[in-house]
Amino acid sequence: MMKPGLYIFFISNSFILIPGILKAQESFTQKEVWPQLDAYYRINTKFRLYGMWSATRSNSQQTDGTAGIYIDGFAKPWARGRTNETEMNSADRGYYWWFRTGYSYSDAPSYEKKKVVNIFETEINDNFHLPYKIVMILRNRLDTRWVNSVFLPIYRPRLKIVRNFKTEYLTFNAYTYGEYFFDLNQNTQNKFRWCIGTEIKVLQSLSFEVYYLYQFPNGNAVPSVNAIGLQFNLYYSSKKYKMETSVKPAN
Repeated sequence: MMKPGLYIFFISNSFILIPGILKAQESFTQKEVWPQLDAYYRINTKFRLYGMWSATRSNSQQTDGTAGIYIDGFAKPWARGRTNETEMNSADRGYYWWFRTGYSYSDAPSYEKKKVVNIFETEINDNFHLPYKIVMILRNRLDTRWVNSVFLPIYRPRLKIVRNFKTEYLTFNAYTYGEYFFDLNQNTQNKFRWCIGTEIKVLQSLSFEVYYLYQFPNGNAVPSVNAIGLQFNLYYSSKKYKMETSVKPAN
């Protein structure tokens, strides 16, 4: 039998072959750090609020900052008895299909070239069970965005492989994903990113995530990027949601 580690390696590296359609060209590799803070507030069993703040640091300088607010909607799994155990917070388990819609604003600091980005985001996520307790998550995301008042929409499909691990003292997951950016106006801005990382549960309401991401170059328009991501995830829920989930169904 194929071991879980080899299974993940095979699937993730097969997906990485997608960048072959890009125009490979030598270019300067940017080295960046991406700090991020995510906060989730579960309203009830169907809806959740999500807010985020992130930044990019390149060559020890902040190059941009982004803030966003979203709402998530959840649907129960089609097949009973199967849950998505890859989530660090129990409030998100048990849902195979969910959507997100919201808005984000990004701006560069005063000493950088002006780049104001407004994005109205819509995405749908589907979860599929694989052998060895592995979950495959397919995300379809559409960014309806304006960059310096210019309309530049992007379609961003992503394939993610996740597996949970638990020891006596630690609960965490390991994941890898590939994400392609289709520029719907001009394909010179198309790009592909590959990522590998882990999320560690610190408390019931807190997890810490660290990952490595590489962006493949595409001509002169898209540089190669080596990025390290550091992310904190906060989880909260309403009294109504706690009451709803604490009620046991009648036999």
